[in-house]
Amino acid sequence: MNHFGTEEPIKIPLPDYQSAVIAEAQTLRAHSGFKGARAVFARRYVAVLKANLALVHMTTDEIRHIVGAYVLNRHFGLLPGDPPAGVTVAEVQAFCTMHALAGHNRIGALLNELRQAGYLRQTKDPRDKRIKRLEVTRAGIAISKQVITPYLQALAQLQQADYAVRRVEIDDAFLGAIARHCSNYFLMHGTLVDLVPEMRLFMARDAGFEILLRLISTEMPGEVLKDRTVHFHYGAVADFFGVSRVHVRRLLEDAAEEGYVTLHAPGGRAIEIHARLLELIDGFIALQMALLLQAVNTAGGKG
Repeated sequence: MNHFGTEEPIKIPLPDYQSAVIAEAQTLRAHSGFKGARAVFARRYVAVLKANLALVHMTTDEIRHIVGAYVLNRHFGLLPGDPPAGVTVAEVQAFCTMHALAGHNRIGALLNELRQAGYLRQTKDPRDKRIKRLEVTRAGIAISKQVITPYLQALAQLQQADYAVRRVEIDDAFLGAIARHCSNYFLMHGTLVDLVPEMRLFMARDAGFEILLRLISTEMPGEVLKDRTVHFHYGAVADFFGVSRVHVRRLLEDAAEEGYVTLHAPGGRAIEIHARLLELIDGFIALQMALLLQAVNTAGGKG
């Protein structure tokens, strides 16, 4: 079975985007300003999700990115120049089932919540009135841009990519082209988490990635105790992301079992962050930024 879930072999050689992403990620991490850019990204990305908690509750960050890119890709057309096409609920469910992302019921609930939140709307297919298609609303496009912008802002500190921050604000087609590239990457190579499987400890849980970013960017007065030991109160973090205190506690306990942190006091009153956790998150964020940089360049450069 090939990357597209069919039995027929693919006769046309596919570009090795994965190797290019890995190489670019290594280059980004070697940049002297990478850790500063990562810190900027972490703070701003968490702020976006904090202001849109409905997104955090709908699904994990990994599934949200993959499904979001797929829906945006279909909305803006399968090929450059195509009219907005939209997608049906059944098509999204089939896509997620084929790639083992989530079951029909979960994706159906996700799409329904996105509709209720005003990010998607249902319309009748002009070619067949019996078919209802999903289109991304202006609010959906706006939140997509908000989610992608922290990555672009971080990239702008490492590359000459300031134009991408400005362009994505005003050019919906640019956003669509980025989504198309990211979606095609997934179809050909799978999710970026496959390259860093240890990240599933966080990425496979609701708000797991966001909690991790919040942990490594804990810089408010009174939060940093010494060196890499921080105060990370489970209750406050749970309230921040709208999840349960038990959810936060279990995530940090599992991270401690894997050697990423040491819990020196109950309730998150003293958590020592080990270097291997920072290495893990740096490697993963570098891959995300590298894929996005590749997508931006493919989307049309500075035009």
